[in-house]
Amino acid sequence: MSIEEILKIATAIIASLGGSALLLGAFSHWLGGIWAKRMLQDERAKHEQSLQELKTKNEAALEDLKAQIDTLKQKELTRHFDKLSIYKDVIHIVSEILRELEAVSSSKQKSINPDVEHSFALNRNKAYGYISLISCQEVLDKYNEMIDFFIPIMYEGSDSTWEEMRGKADSMLNAMRKDLGINEGNIAYRGER
Repeated sequence: MSIEEILKIATAIIASLGGSALLLGAFSHWLGGIWAKRMLQDERAKHEQSLQELKTKNEAALEDLKAQIDTLKQKELTRHFDKLSIYKDVIHIVSEILRELEAVSSSKQKSINPDVEHSFALNRNKAYGYISLISCQEVLDKYNEMIDFFIPIMYEGSDSTWEEMRGKADSMLNAMRKDLGINEGNIAYRGER
């Protein structure tokens, strides 16, 4: 075998292998592209499914949170109106006794009307209980200060001025206003009587 023949055979082998390699490379590239597209489609589908599940969970959680907020709002609104109602009742009791104390302190009448005294004695303890159930300690403290101020006047004949009595009532009212969220400052009696 001559060198020329060896070169021809080697060239033929290399050419045949090179052509196959080229075909094999092209086929691998084509097949790899198809697999890559399929894998990408599978990954996209998985991600979209995960996103949809997450979106559904988030929507459900958001609806649950909205329902909880609505329930809390309703409870707080009911509590606010309960406080307002009880505070109105307490103010009624206090107004009644203040009227009597003012009449006695200004010498318009000699003594407190027994019916008013009885009503006050009965209702002041109810008011204490109601305030204790729905209010804060500050309101209860101001209520107690006022009642403790009124009792010696009513039962022991202690003297007091209208301004002092009214001041105790205003102090309680300011605590109630604060508890109700009315933050426009304190109120004070600025009248002449």
